[in-house]
Amino acid sequence: MESERLLGSSPGMSPAPSLEAAMARLDLLKRSGVEEATQSSSGGDSSGGPGPASQSTSTTKLKGAVTIPEHRVKRFHKLLSEAVVDLDALRELSWSGIPYELRPVCWRLLLGYLPPAKSRQSQTLARRRREYTEMVPEYYDIENSERTEDELSALRQVIVDVPRTSPTVPFFHQAVIQKSLERLLYIWGIRHPASGYVQGMNDLVTPFIAVFLSEHLQGPMEAWAVDTITQDLLLEVEADCYWCMCKLVEGIQDHYTYAQPGIQRAVFKIKELCKVVHPKVAHHLEEENVDFMQFAFRWVNCLLLREMPFELAIRLWDTYMAEGSNFEDFLVYICVSFISTWKAEIPRMEFQDLIMFLQKLPTQSWDENQLEMVLSQAYTYRVGFEGAQSHLRQ
Repeated sequence: MESERLLGSSPGMSPAPSLEAAMARLDLLKRSGVEEATQSSSGGDSSGGPGPASQSTSTTKLKGAVTIPEHRVKRFHKLLSEAVVDLDALRELSWSGIPYELRPVCWRLLLGYLPPAKSRQSQTLARRRREYTEMVPEYYDIENSERTEDELSALRQVIVDVPRTSPTVPFFHQAVIQKSLERLLYIWGIRHPASGYVQGMNDLVTPFIAVFLSEHLQGPMEAWAVDTITQDLLLEVEADCYWCMCKLVEGIQDHYTYAQPGIQRAVFKIKELCKVVHPKVAHHLEEENVDFMQFAFRWVNCLLLREMPFELAIRLWDTYMAEGSNFEDFLVYICVSFISTWKAEIPRMEFQDLIMFLQKLPTQSWDENQLEMVLSQAYTYRVGFEGAQSHLRQ
């Protein structure tokens, strides 16, 4: 029975901090009024203890870059300076956010794109980038007459979807970036025939583009002049994005195969957990004939990228990367934690308002404190339910 397997975790130790730390942080955030989703809050825990750390938003680099306490920055540098990086320690440290300037290398390591042995890293990067560069003339830079009907259909779908990518982030609508997205996504689809390119994948690559370009472009993202990047350097960034996307999707492959069973399974789990932790919300949605698929499908399909400001999504993805093989299950807890944020408002809404609300959540003014609260709550859900699937049987 599917509900008996609800929210089972992958084997291995969670990289997240202790339950006590998460609960303490959650209580602090609630007491400071952060649970009001449309309010911004300040202050936080400067103790540097375990758990989602309080970090302020930087406006001088990539929007959403966070200020990491100095002692944590030193720990990152110490880990990354080792001859062989301790990936378990890096996951634990990264869960609560990665320093802006170290995020590119940390993401590469956490995804398994970059080997932990420093002596092999340069060689691996050079080889992988060369491999991608060789794919471009083989798969993309050819005449349409040389493509099969399936390939032409895939190319047309990518061309249609690319202009829709991250509609609230103008940077991704520059012509150079649009062409890069088109090339990368088309090649990815051709090289992965089990699923091919699927709508929504265009959004998945945007965090990688932003993070890997941040190594070469200074200042806030909205001021980046991508035309100052040479074509060779852009292809290197593109290659890193391609291989990292491959690694990411490996763990959620059935989200994008025929009928997208992985997404349907995740939405089912979100619904079942919501029934347990917020029965009033779940009952009201049912009474109003609101199906979880009507809003949670996009949440899962785009990994919540469209449900919050892009700068916060970058921070959220630090936690995704740290979760590793647990990431797919943890996404379910995050989605239920999202619902928790508006557990008081949702039961007061009728069908039309519910649909509009859940498809366009009021997160535009969120800062990292709100995201911290979502992550802390999600972690408490995981700890509470991982070993108690029987509680979720119908």
